[in-house]
Amino acid sequence: MLRSGAFDESEQIEPMSAWKWQRVYQYAMMHGVAALLYQGIVRCQQQFFLQIPPSLMAQWEKTVSDIKQENVKNNLHITELFALMGRMQLRPVLLRGQGMSILYDTPLLHTPEGIDVFFPYETQGKKADQWAWDNGMNVDDNGNLTYEWQQTIVTHHHRLVRLSNHIHSRTLHSIVEKEFRESSPTFLTIDGMRIEQLSPTLTLLHMLLANTCHLLNDGVQLNLLVDLGVFLRKMGDKVDYVKLQSWIARLRMKNVVQLTGTLLIELFAFSREELPFMSGGKSNTQLVMEELFNQRPSYEWHFQQGNDIFVHTANSSAMFWQVRHTARYFRYYPTESTTNLFTSFAHSLSHIEE
Repeated sequence: MLRSGAFDESEQIEPMSAWKWQRVYQYAMMHGVAALLYQGIVRCQQQFFLQIPPSLMAQWEKTVSDIKQENVKNNLHITELFALMGRMQLRPVLLRGQGMSILYDTPLLHTPEGIDVFFPYETQGKKADQWAWDNGMNVDDNGNLTYEWQQTIVTHHHRLVRLSNHIHSRTLHSIVEKEFRESSPTFLTIDGMRIEQLSPTLTLLHMLLANTCHLLNDGVQLNLLVDLGVFLRKMGDKVDYVKLQSWIARLRMKNVVQLTGTLLIELFAFSREELPFMSGGKSNTQLVMEELFNQRPSYEWHFQQGNDIFVHTANSSAMFWQVRHTARYFRYYPTESTTNLFTSFAHSLSHIEE
């Protein structure tokens, strides 16, 4: 159904009980693809076995309507916010979310993610942060500054992706700096306004990193994987794959990139020729498939101090899940997965009084 909804492919739906359809809806919500699956339902509605309980169908239609309304609101607020930042002599760059949605056949079905703004220059980023502190609501500076503006969540990014390995983080920062210095700006149009976004090659690197970070922390997230697939189908011919391969090598991402490409092949029927960033054979995805519908977000656990002198965990099963999860993916990105686990421990220990 997801292949049908996201990639406009003809798929044969198998017979399912009402309970299974309910589970499909729940998984779709968990993975941020509810509206895309609904699109698949619409495209397959003439099939005999597509028999969804009326109450669930009504709930699904309400979810899709809410997603469309949220996208319309986000588009309006993006144009307002970027116009305002332009008058402040800033250079905001739109990341993911609405910037990605325009590549879909039906942009309003892309699950809204708020507004993510990247500032490639530190001085401008600090100025934007100060404006957010003065004008935003519920401002929170936990790594990336997040706040509410016009009832929309906005996040400021001073780094394209925050990697836990300091060497990789510095390497990525130098890659981004050089790309902005040497490449011409890339724009998209939202509601008639030109908005800057990342170059196609840097966008693909960003998407590979986003999939990798989520994989290491929480497992595969289908909406990120679908975004990657749609981007490759619509914009893949504009990517400099020689440059991308050099970036992948510098960040030592080869194995985890192979895994991501294999998931596109096995889940969404991509061909090997559609994935030029893959430099070897397919990876074993058995462990990933086992976790696909049994994810436990990493934020469910942290250390805390009880009434006694001992340290406890808020959710011990989630903690051990995180340790096992990191061990599973160690071979795909060892330098990042190790530091990522240590960073999680350090963050959790910050909940303990000295």
